[in-house]
Amino acid sequence: MNFNELSMEKGTYVLILKALEPVSVKVGSLGRVTLSEGYYAYVGSARIGIRARVGRHLKLARLKAGKLKWHLDYVLISDYIEPYYLIYVNGYFIEHDIAQALLRHEGIEVAAKGFGSSDCHCVSHFFKLVVNQDPPLFIASLIKQMGYTPCVLKLNAK
Repeated sequence: MNFNELSMEKGTYVLILKALEPVSVKVGSLGRVTLSEGYYAYVGSARIGIRARVGRHLKLARLKAGKLKWHLDYVLISDYIEPYYLIYVNGYFIEHDIAQALLRHEGIEVAAKGFGSSDCHCVSHFFKLVVNQDPPLFIASLIKQMGYTPCVLKLNAK
């Protein structure tokens, strides 16, 4: 994926990550978060622009080092976590709606309580995807059912 393909508009994004093997990561004030092998979805908002926010995430994931600011940053620097897909919606801040929709769906588990949601009332913004469907297709379908048009980009994954 070319960095320039990312939207400069503000909006909401879902970053799908692949845990290549089980990993335990210290995530700031949340403490230790243990992830099993598989797919995870992080739901976030990009109030300064999707390219800027997600670009920062992808840079941390690539370098496996950098300033750790958000809960997701701690996970991204793990050698066993790879960005897999990015699904985003331009112009709408619907991260809480997506998080709530994921919570209600069978086959979705909260990966870590309070993760990415310290500034809101959501249980979490980080989920383990144990659905029987391709993870990006599942997330894109969920967003379409909510009445939005998602953009889907495959990221470099092993």
